[in-house]
Amino acid sequence: MENMEEILLKRNWRELEELVLVSNKKATRSLVNRIYIKDGLRFWRAVEALGVAAALEEKQKKDSSVELVRRYFWSLNEESGGNAWNASEAIGSIMAYNPKECGHFNWMYANLLEDESLQEGVLWGLLNLSINAPEVVDPLVERVYPFLKAQDVSQRGLAVWIFTLMKAYPLAEERWEIGEELHKVLVQDKEVAEIYLEGDYYHFSISELLGKEILTFYAREYEQEDFTWNISVASSQKGLCWVGLGTPEKEEAEIRSWAQKRAPGALIIPRTLPNQKIMKQLEEYFSGDRQEFALPLDPRGTDFQLKVWEELRRIPYGETCSYGEIAQNVGNPKGPRAVGLANNKNPMAIITPCHRVVGKKGDLVGYASGLDYKERLLNWEAAHRHK
Repeated sequence: MENMEEILLKRNWRELEELVLVSNKKATRSLVNRIYIKDGLRFWRAVEALGVAAALEEKQKKDSSVELVRRYFWSLNEESGGNAWNASEAIGSIMAYNPKECGHFNWMYANLLEDESLQEGVLWGLLNLSINAPEVVDPLVERVYPFLKAQDVSQRGLAVWIFTLMKAYPLAEERWEIGEELHKVLVQDKEVAEIYLEGDYYHFSISELLGKEILTFYAREYEQEDFTWNISVASSQKGLCWVGLGTPEKEEAEIRSWAQKRAPGALIIPRTLPNQKIMKQLEEYFSGDRQEFALPLDPRGTDFQLKVWEELRRIPYGETCSYGEIAQNVGNPKGPRAVGLANNKNPMAIITPCHRVVGKKGDLVGYASGLDYKERLLNWEAAHRHK
């Protein structure tokens, strides 16, 4: 396809989506052919684009991503001639963008680590799966562990970062501990690894990667009757840590500012998959079909703020509570003002429903996103409370 190089240069996934809609097979074939050539940044963008295209095609044709992964595995065996150049990167990208459909290939994929020519590509794929679907990577700890001692700095860096991310995953943290002696060695390791993520190369020393957290950021609009909401969310490996109601540009700037204090050194990248569950539940909330959220949360603040926010999440849908009542409930009866300040610093709008806190006489006071937003949310919940 003539314009594929332009799409990769600009990393224009919207235009890629249009191509897939017109001819998904032609777009996928073009990317498969493109990644035969490992020529730097555009190669990696082509690998990433293949995963994006596979996910788009999956929406049109169920299990098409599974078929593509199977073809890549077949092309690696001796019967096919073993001519699937850069297959490990391709499979990793397809799996990372389609973990629900392709996650069951995790052991087959990890077994490719036995082939020296495929190791770096597999580790890169597992890193992306650690971000998007850590449950797929969780059983593979013994496959990844040896690469913490790899001579190649890229392999070592990828393995260390996988361990860092998986250790933060609440269901897997104990399995992903690095032995004490090896950890001491890695802490002193200043060699720099170059790793591709989200359109660019990142350069981190091995010691940095031991604690390099990733926050994934995603924004979209929701229609609610005659009003359009801008919603931006961010998640860590542990859970949701940010929901904002401003424009995507404003929220991304605020997330980065917030992260300097609450997640210092974290890499913030735009990603849809880790945030799909919250987006789905918010869609249900704005359609009037959800009154409670069932999500892993990762709230970050002072002890007092965390206590206040936990109390806010106890306020039932469609009801309100005064600042004074919240202060009383958290054991600080003289602290309505302190509660107001904690509300103002709440990083998870709607999920931690500070909009349900009102003045002593029920008046609408104080809301970081504006009182018009607060009024809309309260009116919406009141109208749907008994649905």
